[in-house]
Amino acid sequence: MQNKLIILVLSSGLIACGSVENSRYRDTATLEKPPVLALQKSPQNGINAVIDDSVEPKHKVGGLNENVVLLDENPQKLVLKQSISEAWRTLGTALRQSDIKITDSDKAKYNYYVSYKSQGILKNILSALNEEDTKTVYLITLAPQEGETVIYVALANRTEQRSQNVDENVSRPTDDSDGLIESLYHLLRDDVKTDR
Repeated sequence: MQNKLIILVLSSGLIACGSVENSRYRDTATLEKPPVLALQKSPQNGINAVIDDSVEPKHKVGGLNENVVLLDENPQKLVLKQSISEAWRTLGTALRQSDIKITDSDKAKYNYYVSYKSQGILKNILSALNEEDTKTVYLITLAPQEGETVIYVALANRTEQRSQNVDENVSRPTDDSDGLIESLYHLLRDDVKTDR
């Protein structure tokens, strides 16, 4: 009899606990709602698919292909089929992705100062023999032209050469502006990774 009484008391207690309503647990109006996603019909079978741009990763596209042109003039120059502000960002990205070191930049004038070592085999052998190899600084200038951007490369002046070299003994550096412009052309055309 005592067992029946204990079971009756426990079961009535469980029933009482289950029937208590607390409105704060039943009201879901104040809970955060999930965002509404855009539906888009896919070309296959006309099925609606959920498109959420925040989840899809941006695709890295390599090279600008026909959007960069090397003009074989004297001095050589590049034409980038982008506005000057887009070309500034693209060139900066390309330089950071390469072994060409940006030593200074001036966005107001659209100038990059870069340290570039010639890629020629003979020049590399000679620079390996010369222990006092100094960095050669070049000035890359961007200029707008009819909705596109022209990129010029020139050897920086002696003061800028001296400021980049610690020893302050700067012999007259060899000018390999054409080598740098060709490197930039191949870098922009084939290798630069941009978001699209």
